[in-house]
Amino acid sequence: MDEANQRKSVTFQPKAAPKATKLSEFASNLKQSLTARESQEIVVDEIDYTPRRLAPPQYGEERFEWDQFQQTYPGEQLGETEDAAFKGNSVVSFQLGEEVIPEMEETAQAPDKPEAFDLDQEPDFSGVIDRRSPSLEKDIKTYHVKILITETDDIILFENASHTVLKDSDEAAAVEEQNVHYETKKRSRRTAVANAEAQTPELLHKSRGVNTERIMKQEVASFVSNYDMYDTYNDLERHTKEIDLAEASSSKIEITTYSREGMEDIDEMLNKSDNFHLSSMILQRLLAGNVYREKQKRFRNMYLPDPLNTDARYLYRLDTLWTYKTRETMGKAVASASWCQSDGDIVAIAYGIYGFTAFDDRSTGYVCVWSIKNPVNPERRYIFPVPVTSVAFSKRTPQLLAIGLYDGSVQIRDITDNSQVPVGVSERRTSPGFEPIWDIEWIESEDDKDEILTAAQDGTIMKYTLNIGQFLIGYQQLRLDRVEGEIEGIKVDKKRDFLEADRHPQALSLKIHPTKKDIYFVGTDEGCVHRCSINYPYQHSGVTQMHSGGVFSIEYSPWSPKIFLTCGGDWCIRIWIEEIMEPIVTLTTGFGPIQNAFWSPVNSTIIVSITQSSVQLWDLKRRMLKPASSTSFGDSTTSLTVVKFTNCGRSLLVGDSEGRTYICALEDMPFPPHFQYDELQAALYKSLICKPELLKQVKRFGYLGY
Repeated sequence: MDEANQRKSVTFQPKAAPKATKLSEFASNLKQSLTARESQEIVVDEIDYTPRRLAPPQYGEERFEWDQFQQTYPGEQLGETEDAAFKGNSVVSFQLGEEVIPEMEETAQAPDKPEAFDLDQEPDFSGVIDRRSPSLEKDIKTYHVKILITETDDIILFENASHTVLKDSDEAAAVEEQNVHYETKKRSRRTAVANAEAQTPELLHKSRGVNTERIMKQEVASFVSNYDMYDTYNDLERHTKEIDLAEASSSKIEITTYSREGMEDIDEMLNKSDNFHLSSMILQRLLAGNVYREKQKRFRNMYLPDPLNTDARYLYRLDTLWTYKTRETMGKAVASASWCQSDGDIVAIAYGIYGFTAFDDRSTGYVCVWSIKNPVNPERRYIFPVPVTSVAFSKRTPQLLAIGLYDGSVQIRDITDNSQVPVGVSERRTSPGFEPIWDIEWIESEDDKDEILTAAQDGTIMKYTLNIGQFLIGYQQLRLDRVEGEIEGIKVDKKRDFLEADRHPQALSLKIHPTKKDIYFVGTDEGCVHRCSINYPYQHSGVTQMHSGGVFSIEYSPWSPKIFLTCGGDWCIRIWIEEIMEPIVTLTTGFGPIQNAFWSPVNSTIIVSITQSSVQLWDLKRRMLKPASSTSFGDSTTSLTVVKFTNCGRSLLVGDSEGRTYICALEDMPFPPHFQYDELQAALYKSLICKPELLKQVKRFGYLGY
């Protein structure tokens, strides 16, 4: 069926015109307009949709002319103009092709409102537009009719007046019944109600008074602890078997007492109570404050040296404040220590083995989290079936603690959690190594991932990522191989007359570059330092021979991203500058390997180092041939293992092989310089006076600070 047949038929039927009569100009024009309008009818599907007439004028000369016009043309044509012109408003909707004229519904009957119409002017027939529709054919037209809709008077559809009655009136029962009926209705059938404030007349309240007897009150206090109840029941069980009911009566009653086996174990209950542990920790802190208050103030730097003191002497002295030790960790060497980055009062200490240890002493390991507020007992205690070899706090998430174990596994703990459940544990499927983890470093990435690097004794460098699961995601970064041939760095005589059984060196130390976070350095037992990148696994970008023995520590200066030091088993501390393959300064302590060495965070020219017998403080500004001071701890049979600056730089942590950790204050120290890098640069230039060629090479690099 074509498009023309789909349109609805529209029929225009002419009507008979009335007889002509001489009228005024206004009536004549109105008659002509009405005649033209009445000459056509709009019929759609046999339904008459012809619009109704306009309303006549009500006042003035035009009203008189309209009445005259109505008298001239009485009957069906004009009889309904005034009374029925606006009994109901309607709008016709019919479709011509694709043009649609909206259909108006029959509205309620409205009274005449002559003020809504203005017939002072001639009727406007501009609403009838002969417009071509784009969807119609050439000879087909469509018409649009404008129809005026007036506003009717307000019609009340529903009225619910609010009534308030007195509680004890006759109408109160009916109102309450109506309220209950409303509340029991379904919510879908309830009338929407909104609470709003309104001004209401003052409600009168009726007061009533009742006389009662006075209530007597008495304060009674009683306190009974669990220990009192336990002692009471225990005493009843031992001595009481029966009770006399009265003195004059011979009747007695037997009682049944509860033995300790029938009660809950108080020790076990208190051990499982988190509130008891918290209360005990707070109480221990208060008691420890009575003993260590002055030393805690010194640790917090509340007693600072006077810079105007004329009697100041630089003795580089260590004053022991207190010692961290517990009964469980006695005999376990302090293998590693790490200060919390966000709270300098908290330190994590690993207890395990340091160096060669008999097999019988490799059974258990501990990690204790200590606070200066309680130097007697640790705040947290973690027990492991194997010795602990390394610990490290995260910088981005300071409550996370990474722990390396002797069997090659790695765990991450949250010290804010009282439970003993680790946040993440390494899985044997992704990290099959079984050698000790000697060093751990947290990766400072731009994304929100918590990742760590570990250095194992078998030369494996692993990267672990913490996820929402139970296990850490392990990824092998590198497996070191022994160095062959001549390499850059110091000259070392290597005898290769024998065949080595292990082709992989031991990774003893690990350090991430302070500015280039994807670059890290690995120190091995060959005395070499491998430069590697996280972005390029399974390879290293450079190797430098820095010691003739193992490299135990690599530390960058806090004042320069290109100056770093290394210490090792050849009894030396060497200071290096990147891209220079010759040490700038070499410090020698004597006959003994140097376990650790660190830069001072408050003085650029001070370095601390530790050997098995003593702790040395070096000042590059004053002398380099021997340390400024050397301090011993314990007896001669005890070996020192770990040394660490605190975050403030005015105290030291020293650990030994017997499980004791000494917190020492640095006294009689030189005042920090105002220009830290300038002092360090001047000290290095001074040490190179006897090496003019190397001095020129260093000066060619220019400024090396941050």
